[in-house]
Amino acid sequence: MWQEKYKKELAYIDDYWSRIIYKPSHMKLQYRLNNLPYELPYIHKIPFGKKTQVQNKDINPTSMKLPFFYFVPNDNKFTYIYYWDSFFMFRGLLGTKREWLMKEMVENFLYLYKNFHIVPNFSAPASMGRSQPPFLSSMIMDTYLKHLNPTNPYGYTNNVKQHLYKLTKKRWLTRALDTAKSEYENVWIDRANAYNHHVQGYILSRYGDRDIGYAHSSELESGWDMTSRFYNRCDNFLPIDLNSYLYKYETDFALAAQLLGERSEEEKWRATAKERKNEMNKLMWDDHSGFFYDYSHANEKISNFLSLASFTPLWAGIASPYQAKRIVSLLHKFETPYGLTITAKESLAKPIDLRRIQKQYHPAIYDIIKPKQWDYPNIWSPLEYLAVIGLLRYGFIDDAHRIMSNSVKAHSAAFQKHGTFFEKLNGETGETGSGALYGDQQGFGWTNAAFYRYVQILDALENGQEIYKMPVPQDPPYDLAILH
Repeated sequence: MWQEKYKKELAYIDDYWSRIIYKPSHMKLQYRLNNLPYELPYIHKIPFGKKTQVQNKDINPTSMKLPFFYFVPNDNKFTYIYYWDSFFMFRGLLGTKREWLMKEMVENFLYLYKNFHIVPNFSAPASMGRSQPPFLSSMIMDTYLKHLNPTNPYGYTNNVKQHLYKLTKKRWLTRALDTAKSEYENVWIDRANAYNHHVQGYILSRYGDRDIGYAHSSELESGWDMTSRFYNRCDNFLPIDLNSYLYKYETDFALAAQLLGERSEEEKWRATAKERKNEMNKLMWDDHSGFFYDYSHANEKISNFLSLASFTPLWAGIASPYQAKRIVSLLHKFETPYGLTITAKESLAKPIDLRRIQKQYHPAIYDIIKPKQWDYPNIWSPLEYLAVIGLLRYGFIDDAHRIMSNSVKAHSAAFQKHGTFFEKLNGETGETGSGALYGDQQGFGWTNAAFYRYVQILDALENGQEIYKMPVPQDPPYDLAILH
């Protein structure tokens, strides 16, 4: 039903990929995907569409040369590969003929880490000093597990080929996760403090920067550039979302060890994940308000700033059923008829009387307290998507369904009016977002991908498809059987 209703929007999204997919830098000739070799240097065969094209020339001459096919967030401003954008854009590849791009992108990230000892914010020398919210292990596991998808176009009926396929994939998984473990240890745990991610006396990590290590660059690394959430002091906080992402790394490493039959390795990573979870509950959970918050190590207290980042413990499976219920009870502080706003309105700075302060200081003060682009009333697809998946994992299906359906309707209305999707929406009006650090961006990779996934999930729910791997789940967080 949903796919049929929004087929025009889905056709636009499908076509937009041809505008943002680029060839490897070493390929000199003009290529169409259907003219490529039938098999790439790994064992599965790729069903190339006859009309699907890739760009022949790097759109951005300052981009680092990449050895594998890659995609960028849009065809305007964001013409490098971006770290966390790519994870969300994978949602738009799952179950499609372009799933093969997931492995290509992972290989590009492995290449960047091998050569620069960091997965950079984006693929240009200017970003080598900082990363972005880390999702490498998630992208690796998505790529490895995608053959389990019911819509997966690959597969072998021949037992010998099937065995060889699985063996090759396990070797690839081991190699890829060795790099992810190095990134986890050397960049994010960062005991040498090369990237300013480590805070003495704490298990949890913060956002930072290799070369400068100050508040502004930390906020750039957080992906929330810019926001009132950190009070212009991002480096003073242990963020709830970053540590949820690192918990996901640890559980991914444990799952991979289980799949590879490495029992002691699995136990090690489960213990590490448990230690992080306990520390997050100790420092970041406020039982009075029933919410997770960023923790200020500078002031040794939680921030009480309401942001959608506090739903990431549901996505990662950190929250207890009790905590999940308390968190969801505050959903109304973010929900509008168009989706979920990135922060709550009540957490924004109140107007202040500047009459007793010299006028020359007014612009600087106003710049600090004014709402920014990662503030209310803006809706950003990445954090909304993680919140929705968290709701599904803990069994809040009606809430997830309502938010997805409102989001799809809002983005469809914007598409009908403007003929495109936008990087963000205004949660009060349904129009393009406000408080921009730069001009409105059209396209747009993660918005397109979230729209596509929501439609797939909504159809799965309304067709009665079982979304949990257990017929009668008893103890959330549940493993989802649907693509997510």
